[in-house]
Amino acid sequence: MISSIRTIAAMALGASFAVTAAGSAKADAVSDFYKNKKMTILIGSTVGGGYNQYGRLLGRHMGRHIPGQPVFVPKNMPGAGGRRALAHVAKRAPRDGTVLGILVRSTFFDKQMYPKKAVDVDPTELTWIGSANREVGTCIAWHASGFKDLNDVKEKVSTMGSSGPASSGTIFPKVLNEVAGTKMKIILGYPGSTQVHLAMERNEVTGRCGMGWDSLMARYRSWYFDKKVHLFVQIGLNKHPKIPNVPLLIDLGRNEKEKQMLTLFSAPNDMGRPYFGPPKIPGDRVKALQAAFMDTMKDPKFVADATKLNVALSPMSGTDVAALVKKIWDTPADVVQMARAVLASKKGLQQRKTNYRTVQVKLNKANKKGSKIYFTDQGKKVYASVSRRSKRSKVTIGGKKAKRGALKAGMECAVTYEGHKTLAKSVACK
Repeated sequence: MISSIRTIAAMALGASFAVTAAGSAKADAVSDFYKNKKMTILIGSTVGGGYNQYGRLLGRHMGRHIPGQPVFVPKNMPGAGGRRALAHVAKRAPRDGTVLGILVRSTFFDKQMYPKKAVDVDPTELTWIGSANREVGTCIAWHASGFKDLNDVKEKVSTMGSSGPASSGTIFPKVLNEVAGTKMKIILGYPGSTQVHLAMERNEVTGRCGMGWDSLMARYRSWYFDKKVHLFVQIGLNKHPKIPNVPLLIDLGRNEKEKQMLTLFSAPNDMGRPYFGPPKIPGDRVKALQAAFMDTMKDPKFVADATKLNVALSPMSGTDVAALVKKIWDTPADVVQMARAVLASKKGLQQRKTNYRTVQVKLNKANKKGSKIYFTDQGKKVYASVSRRSKRSKVTIGGKKAKRGALKAGMECAVTYEGHKTLAKSVACK
């Protein structure tokens, strides 16, 4: 009897060692894979926007929490409201856990909303790593426009800047026009949110829809507290406690079906700033990435960095994001059809009119990366932004193609732009 007990104990101990060894082997396999690796975090928007800020923030810290401690390299891939980056991560990036992405959350549901135009990606098949916050979106109007609340945009025609047909800056004005009777015109063609904000300051447009409350607090706190912007709608599953008097989009539904449709449009905000990877990443690496993400969210260095940037944190795990994505994807077909009908409307859409002019100037200053150049135009001190992409800002020095970082104070240049705080179409320096 004693011998049998000893035999059973030995077998159990051996099994325990085997399980531990197997777990250790998996951990070692993940560590071995990621050691000395460079990971890409692909950002589906321009430099300067909220998604860019969150993407680069995570990239500075998450590598420390992944076994093997790989290094993250951020890369911006703007275009088509995030579709370009989505297609790259979902279809072309290696499915080994070395490429993650962050982009406009509504883009993940393009196939549901725009079946003929969307990237053919089922969001429930993507690998969800986590989200840094739960977002409440807003529609804002610049103070000088004269629009203060929802009644104003119902009574008078306003203009909302947007990047493309599938961006939140286009979707929510369309929805409000249909359900709430607003009279918003949507001006398409801005490269990103930063350019829309500059257009607001120039009184080129009234405002924009889709700006997150947390982004407003992180990047433009003074706008709110100095009353330079007025909030007339908030977008989410629940009102933000800081702005209880701003109407909630869902509450504007006139019947149950409309409220379901508005929930469909609003629910993606709850996944805030989601990070994802391509389908079919090996399971052990998925678990390691999801765990590393949540560990990063608690990392004192990460939190301090986020605090310094005024970036709000209210993390969601990868499994919770995946569950929310499935819930949105399972919306009843008749409600989806209602939403598609709203989005298919072209009423109120206008393409942005450009008004470029070329000025011969001497650069007073160029920042370190050359993303902003300062000069005097018609007796006024102004600046123009310079894109790193030559298709948007062509830079030449001495007749030869150059990078924007080569622009220096004192250079004599021909700058083609639309005016103060706009994007330079070309900078040709001697």
